[in-house]
Amino acid sequence: MKTSNTEVVTATPSGSSTLARRLGAVLAQRAEEILAENAPTLRRLRTLLLVAAISVPVFLGGMLVVLWRLAR
Repeated sequence: MKTSNTEVVTATPSGSSTLARRLGAVLAQRAEEILAENAPTLRRLRTLLLVAAISVPVFLGGMLVVLWRLAR
């Protein structure tokens, strides 16, 4: 009984594998850029919420004082 020494070779053209590698590298770079922008955006959102949480109650309290003064 003879054994054959054959190898399986994929039929992928070399051009498409190069394109796939390039697209993968570009995708990885864009994903990294998007993730890098998350931290500053979240800090700005946190600051906005803090300012709103302080200024809205102060504004409403001021309006109550003004309306109370006008009603007397």
